[in-house]
Amino acid sequence: MPTARRKAAAPKGRATPADERPVLLVAGPPSQLRTTVTVENTAGQQVAVRAAALHREGESVVPGGVAALIPAGATATVPVSFAIAPGTPPGEYAAEVEVGGTRRAAVVRVEPHLSMHVSPRRVLAEAGRQAIDLVVSNDGNLDVTVAALARARTDDGGPEPGPDVSLALDDAVVVAAATQVSTTAHLEVPAGLDPTRRHTASIPVGLADLDVIILPRTGSESPS
Repeated sequence: MPTARRKAAAPKGRATPADERPVLLVAGPPSQLRTTVTVENTAGQQVAVRAAALHREGESVVPGGVAALIPAGATATVPVSFAIAPGTPPGEYAAEVEVGGTRRAAVVRVEPHLSMHVSPRRVLAEAGRQAIDLVVSNDGNLDVTVAALARARTDDGGPEPGPDVSLALDDAVVVAAATQVSTTAHLEVPAGLDPTRRHTASIPVGLADLDVIILPRTGSESPS
């Protein structure tokens, strides 16, 4: 009785077409990560691609922005975008991009993003020293140090800059990425400003600016 032949084992290490595709590069600041994905429509009718996802080990799945109509039998390059946590540090992260139910290996390259704002954004001031409660928000993905002392020249619309106004903190403050810090600062305005003019200054607060406005004042409003 003839014996059954054993099937030869499939050769190891042979890449499938999916394995041969290059690793996708997904790059940009955390809120604007972008890439393009080649999608082949093997169906006999037009296909709408409206779903994408970014998978990273140990992280929640991030839905992506994608919208494309691919005719039957056609291949299209589809732009895809993602927004991850705003404080994600710059660097490269292994990931997978899923489009149309198919996953592809990817590298997420997060670029530095510098953004900060201060509240209040604008204050009225007068000659002398006054305390101001500030909230400094770091909207970027890098820590930013707010100096303990910052100065800015006043401007009254004339050709020459005026004397400095200053903003002092008790100590320098480090505002971590994607966080905010509340602090009290002391604003000092020199007494020698022309009281008949409006003076302005923009004092740096980390990456943000605090706009200071000193209004004209009459004799009765002048500080004693």
